[in-house]
Amino acid sequence: MSKIKDLPDEPPKYLTGTARYMWRRLVPLIKSDPTVNEMDKTMVEAFCINYQMMRTAYDHVIENKAVTAAYKTVVNPVTGEVIGTDFVGYKVNPSVKMLDSASVKLKALGSELGLTPKGRAELLELKLPDPDSKVSTADLIKQALGK
Repeated sequence: MSKIKDLPDEPPKYLTGTARYMWRRLVPLIKSDPTVNEMDKTMVEAFCINYQMMRTAYDHVIENKAVTAAYKTVVNPVTGEVIGTDFVGYKVNPSVKMLDSASVKLKALGSELGLTPKGRAELLELKLPDPDSKVSTADLIKQALGK
């Protein structure tokens, strides 16, 4: 049976900007966990992409505000001349929803990757099987399930 590869230090070529930066910052931190390997690549990618989306949305909210006033233009139906504008309420910047969504996903992915205090505590509770042990994986699963 072949050994599972480690998570690569270099980010995939399709990650750009902030996502690429986050990969280079994150991977060395999580590689110290012996349970992390190349099979976690998709989850790390999702974390990096959502981080970039969160930052982009945040920058957009800072630049354009979270909420803006909305007006309806009143036009003369005969001449097409603008008669006035009526305030109709406030409109939420769509980037606010994107920021919220990316933050929720980052929290969930971060927990799965052991990046939160709770996630790290749960990972510390995991016991890695002893390679010299004579107990089979099936027996370990039965033990974990209480059978």
